[in-house]
Amino acid sequence: MPNCAGAPWLTSSAMPSSLCRRAARGGPFAVVAFFAGAGIFSVQAAESRGAADVLPRLGSETIQLRRTGENHFFLSGRLNGRKLSCLVDTGWSFTTLQADQHPPVTALEILQLGRTAFTNQPMRVEEVSFHGQRAAFDLVLGLDFLRPNFAVLDCSQRRLFTRRTALSDEAQSEFEGTLRRAGFRQLELRVKTPPALTLTTKVNGEPLEMLLDSGAVWSCVDERQHARLKLKPLPSAARISGAGGAGWRSVAAVEVRLLQLGEVDLKNQTLALFDLADWGFAAPDQALGEVQGILGGDLLAANCAVIDCHRLKLWLKPEGRK
Repeated sequence: MPNCAGAPWLTSSAMPSSLCRRAARGGPFAVVAFFAGAGIFSVQAAESRGAADVLPRLGSETIQLRRTGENHFFLSGRLNGRKLSCLVDTGWSFTTLQADQHPPVTALEILQLGRTAFTNQPMRVEEVSFHGQRAAFDLVLGLDFLRPNFAVLDCSQRRLFTRRTALSDEAQSEFEGTLRRAGFRQLELRVKTPPALTLTTKVNGEPLEMLLDSGAVWSCVDERQHARLKLKPLPSAARISGAGGAGWRSVAAVEVRLLQLGEVDLKNQTLALFDLADWGFAAPDQALGEVQGILGGDLLAANCAVIDCHRLKLWLKPEGRK
């Protein structure tokens, strides 16, 4: 996401859930959304071992993650010996520590994640609250952590792989060859300013730039695009509300006949439809106005996504591909 980001929450049965983020003018802060009636968008996660089979052998450190039903990736870490709940999120630009966890400094002195210790990692210290409630996590690991640490996020196997240095060209070729032989297909990513990973897709044959957001519970399209993309909004019980008294907004559902992600064709997909301008996207005056959709954790999990944050590649293995 642009600048720092916050996660939306699913309000049915009081269960949390994330969707998208935005940047604030003049500085980063979290803008959160609450959702109700989200069942229409649920997708089953798939399993594939591609990255998990080769990266440890090539010297990458493995950090086990916990994936929630809302597509969040969590792990337990320690900052200067103090236990923290950490959220891993490709849609969050700048690593952020809850203000009640540390005095205002600009770097994580000793951050222990699994067996790996990271020193002097950049961070921001802020209060991150959703709809007046403190966030469930203490630390968000954003792109400014993931890219310099050569991170690969394996959404299927719930693992984060990190390194001190980049893979050699030979090792990178071995890694990518393993994925191809396992049936994965490659998509190129771009880095935006403020930091965000995006990719070009096609929706019903029309181009659409989407944010790659592993922390977004639903994939979605900006409501201004529905006519161009030949989408028919369908009523849903879902609602969305931003932080700070922004009020409730309705969320429609759309049936996408064909979503093309590079060589991967996904047919008959249900996406959310609402105004993304509230989160800093899809409007000319927004920081990432050219981004008109979000590729979220639902489709990433269902297609065994492997995200190479340093090499800027997304690998997908559609369900049923051998």
